[in-house]
Amino acid sequence: MVSTVFNIFGGLAIFIIGMNMMSDGLHKAAGEKMRNILRLFSANRFVAILSGTAVTAVVQSSSASTVMVIGFVNAGLLTLVQAMGIIFGANIGTTVTAQLVAFDISWIIMPSIFLGMLAGFVHKDNWKNWGETLMGLGFLFLGMGIMSGDLKALSGSPAFMQAFQWFDCAPVNGSIPLFSLFGAILVGLVVTCIIQSSSACSGIVIALGASGVLNLYTAVALILGSNIGTTVTAQLAAISANRVAKQTALAHTLFNVIGALIISLTFYLPSGGDAPLFFELVEYLSKDGTLPRKIANAHTIFNVFTTVVLIPFIPLLAKICEKLIPVKKSAERFQRLEVHLLDTPEIALTQTNTALRRMLTKAWRMVDCALKTYNKNDEENQKLVAELEEKEKRIDLYQHDITEYLTKLMNRPLTPKQSIRIPKLLHCTNDAERIGDHTAPICKMIEDFRAKGHALSNAAEEEFNTLHALLAQQAKIVLAVMEDATQESQTKAAKLWGEIYMSCDIYEKNHLARLEAGACDTTTGIFYIDLLTEIRKVARHFSNIAERAWDCQGK
Repeated sequence: MVSTVFNIFGGLAIFIIGMNMMSDGLHKAAGEKMRNILRLFSANRFVAILSGTAVTAVVQSSSASTVMVIGFVNAGLLTLVQAMGIIFGANIGTTVTAQLVAFDISWIIMPSIFLGMLAGFVHKDNWKNWGETLMGLGFLFLGMGIMSGDLKALSGSPAFMQAFQWFDCAPVNGSIPLFSLFGAILVGLVVTCIIQSSSACSGIVIALGASGVLNLYTAVALILGSNIGTTVTAQLAAISANRVAKQTALAHTLFNVIGALIISLTFYLPSGGDAPLFFELVEYLSKDGTLPRKIANAHTIFNVFTTVVLIPFIPLLAKICEKLIPVKKSAERFQRLEVHLLDTPEIALTQTNTALRRMLTKAWRMVDCALKTYNKNDEENQKLVAELEEKEKRIDLYQHDITEYLTKLMNRPLTPKQSIRIPKLLHCTNDAERIGDHTAPICKMIEDFRAKGHALSNAAEEEFNTLHALLAQQAKIVLAVMEDATQESQTKAAKLWGEIYMSCDIYEKNHLARLEAGACDTTTGIFYIDLLTEIRKVARHFSNIAERAWDCQGK
């Protein structure tokens, strides 16, 4: 008896390990496409549902994809309504696991494990990813087979079977006992909360059904509870998130609770046959299939039906969530480097690139403001000058946050291509921070120069204005390169860097000639040479970023 119980739990462990391996392998194989899927999210609620279904089918867990969505909302990438559409789709996508394990294809176990191992020896990432997926598939069915086999042995034990009588939902006098129904839902909820995976819970229920321990009615009730229990993961993820993310987690819970209630009501609707309406539909669509197939179909029907029914009510459900968890927009903050996205490296890297671009924009505005203090220091620019010290602290904070985020990301499973992007992003972050650092010396030089009553000659001032304009043009192009690096934009950025570097050399020689001719004094000469040096350094940092932009975006 004890040995059998340990075998069951060992089978469960192998099943969960296999599911995680398959999920990780698929995730890595499809990781490069995650950004493209993300772009679909904002289209409309129907596309969002399809996107949620696709992503969850890949990661094999509605909990994982929902936590990802919470991260998107907390980062400001999605609105509440968009996120709700994805979550609706995630509930459909998670039924793929149940459909998969309902197949009786034990012959695939050993070939999958063996071929997966062979693929792991190939020195190509894609082969390794698909090898991991194959091995995971084999272990998933191996664990399922062990669980089912030992559960059949336990099904002969009166004590074991008695435990399931407490929440047996088989109809009595044509009606499912209400107490047993809610008891089974509660059991499914608690088990899913403990193992943090509705897919694993579905696998357990199907194994119990295949072994003859559960009937279809009890199995479906357990699945309903599992669907509610899976929302706990999203609630935990939203604890430290903003209020819009909390609204999203609440919407997930409300959707699954409402769905469970709707389906439960159909259990008491007559169908004209021997079983309630919902179960007659399951029997009809399963075409005399096995019990595991009926359980898997019931899981899919439940989620598809609930989604179809609730699609028109997404805006209303969103308003309810906004009413229950109100948001003061003035106080709302989005987390640009969202920790929950670290488990999706491709999107985490995209987020980092976005934060870096924002940091670079702020750094350039500081330098631009400092350069304007010489001859364009109007009232608006003076206000910006007063804020430069505080802005430099924010740039330093950006550098700290991005560096810390990328350091955490290094500890996640990454593809070689993703691993290459991290040091490039770190170098670019340092360059952006150094651009901001040049603000203070430029301001100080110009302030001291002006305070002594000095001024550049007309020729030098014209050169300075030309360099300022070229630097502004370079900043604009580099920011565009950071958003979407193309060969053309990188060529433009490189050409501008060459032009600025060459111009600095020419203007320096021109200025030395003016010094020799006595057209300007020594103080002016030193100031102008130092100013050219600062401009050249800023341009060099911009050039460094442009050169690495291609790798930063994984192109």
